[in-house]
Amino acid sequence: MNLIYAAHVITAILFLGPVMFATSTFQVQALAAHKGDAQAVGSAALMYRVTTIYGALSGLVPVFGIAAWIFAYPHLMKNGLYHASILLCIIAWAVLYLAIIPRQRTMMAGLGALDPDQPGNKKVKKVSDWNKTKSQLSMFGGIFNGLWLLVALLMVIV
Repeated sequence: MNLIYAAHVITAILFLGPVMFATSTFQVQALAAHKGDAQAVGSAALMYRVTTIYGALSGLVPVFGIAAWIFAYPHLMKNGLYHASILLCIIAWAVLYLAIIPRQRTMMAGLGALDPDQPGNKKVKKVSDWNKTKSQLSMFGGIFNGLWLLVALLMVIV
């Protein structure tokens, strides 16, 4: 059962680390691209793809974690710290999918860097206040990353 636990830790490192980095750097690159930095457009597009793709793949982290919890460490099911960490994970994904990704999409639309063939991309409104959206993304990215750091601390404590 240590294999399941190892898969849990490895998926957390491989999938959450890049998302945490991307949510911290996207808005800086997008604003630079808006101000005329052509190279920053590519960087912003890459960070957007990392956020969306790796954000979805990070759903494997709790799958392996819950499997390890059930099959390898069932005695920990009564430990409230694990329940708290699951709740924090849900809140973190809500922040990612309800606050971060939609704002990143509006910035990408404002840059003209969204793929028009992707479903729903033609209806995305362009960002109206770049500095405000950058600040919001910095705030929500910090909340998202802070929640994951808190989850990691809870896992170490137990």
